[in-house]
Amino acid sequence: MDQLLQAFFEAAETRSEQEQLAELLKTHAGPIIRRIVLSRLSGLWDDIDDVCSETQLELLLHLRRLKAGAAARSIDDFEAYVAGITGNSCNHYFRRRRPGRARIKNQIRYLLQHDPDFRLSEASDGCAWCGLAEWDPNQRVVNVRVLDDLARQVDGERDLATLLRRIFERTGGVIELEGLVAVVARIWHIAPDLMVVPSAERLEAVPAVSQEAEQLIDRRRYAAQLWAEIKVLPRPQRVALLLNLRDGRGNSVLSLFPLFGIATFRELAEILDVSQAVLASLWTGLPCDDNTIGEMLGCARQQVINLRMAARKRLANRLREAKVI
Repeated sequence: MDQLLQAFFEAAETRSEQEQLAELLKTHAGPIIRRIVLSRLSGLWDDIDDVCSETQLELLLHLRRLKAGAAARSIDDFEAYVAGITGNSCNHYFRRRRPGRARIKNQIRYLLQHDPDFRLSEASDGCAWCGLAEWDPNQRVVNVRVLDDLARQVDGERDLATLLRRIFERTGGVIELEGLVAVVARIWHIAPDLMVVPSAERLEAVPAVSQEAEQLIDRRRYAAQLWAEIKVLPRPQRVALLLNLRDGRGNSVLSLFPLFGIATFRELAEILDVSQAVLASLWTGLPCDDNTIGEMLGCARQQVINLRMAARKRLANRLREAKVI
């Protein structure tokens, strides 16, 4: 077990555990996550914070599963583990954004790992470098113009293994996997974004194709308006409402806000006025009972019920005035 995690696993009290989680995230994991995400999502500024938040949530939930004995594997190198899950989060982001390019990347990665003529190595910063097997992995080519020229020099080759050899012969050194994927995608004329989810504004301009699509847009619009009204509730009402919010089957619906793209995990933590570590510790136990919420707010169970009723009444009035319901 990595020494960085000892204090967290030895913490017996909830407050101490949360403090150790916050310290792990802020001091050790946070800088690694942000450095890798900034490198991988360079220029995609609107999505960087979301990917960082998703990675932090995954890390925190895994740490809690480890402490509870529910995780199959321990963490021997915490920083390496953080770099690994951050890389995975970035990969998931690009798969959602560019599924066609993601398939090409998987094919290239598989070939690099299984063809003895090639080599693929992972760097400590989370980047992957590739080239011919006999090359020194430290002999790197980072000139973007070289990669642009390559796309013109080897255009027309359809066999992937042959194409990779021709590219490597012209680089003279190992190149970053992302750069290699970009060259292949350009040669094979794969659009950089084959499936981008439209924004709410663009969705409203799309002609109706089915009642189901209309319902989806209406639900998202309602969720966005609901979130806007929740944000202006007093903090005790927000906490009493959100942490107990559930659907008809009794399941928490707090996760729907990130799912609909209404609010990120970080924004949920901010609106509840708790740290992301605290929210992550509550996440798997949602919805919270009134006694738990009362402890957070420093009030009795009946007061929590009254706060939630007041919040629901105010929201109903506000949404009715806005003609949302």
